[in-house]
Amino acid sequence: MRRIILLGVVFLFLTIPALAQNQHDLHINTIKARSELWNTSYNSRDSLTFFSLFDSSAIVVSLGGKWIGLEKCKYLCRSLYAKRPDINWHIESTKIEVNEQWPAAYETGAWSESWTESGDSTKSEIKGKYWIMWFLRGDTYYILSAIFTPISCTGSYCDKSTRKN
Repeated sequence: MRRIILLGVVFLFLTIPALAQNQHDLHINTIKARSELWNTSYNSRDSLTFFSLFDSSAIVVSLGGKWIGLEKCKYLCRSLYAKRPDINWHIESTKIEVNEQWPAAYETGAWSESWTESGDSTKSEIKGKYWIMWFLRGDTYYILSAIFTPISCTGSYCDKSTRKN
């Protein structure tokens, strides 16, 4: 009987860390899938799916401004589509960390945004780094805040003497 109890205790000690690791991996994979949804939905102009990534109180910040709340984030998306009809915005995650105690996760990576300015034949492109704070509600992660920092810029948009604000 003691042997059975001892084996049961050993079994628990071996399986609990494995279950915790599986849960951690599930969170990481969920966030990776949400990040890929950013790329596919934004670049295919599926704005309803794109907007579903954001919490109602989301904050997006870039050198061009800050947008607070889901409606302002929608405005950002719609205005970029209108000003830059061929825009592509791509994020590529390099690191994801999950808070095991609180419903939060952190993602960092590289981003690029490219489009053709009116009257140009070549694209302008901004590349940089980003971070996103994800908030877990139920089984779904939502963007609570995101910062996009430009590191390089090529094309006519980047010439400050001709750039329109």
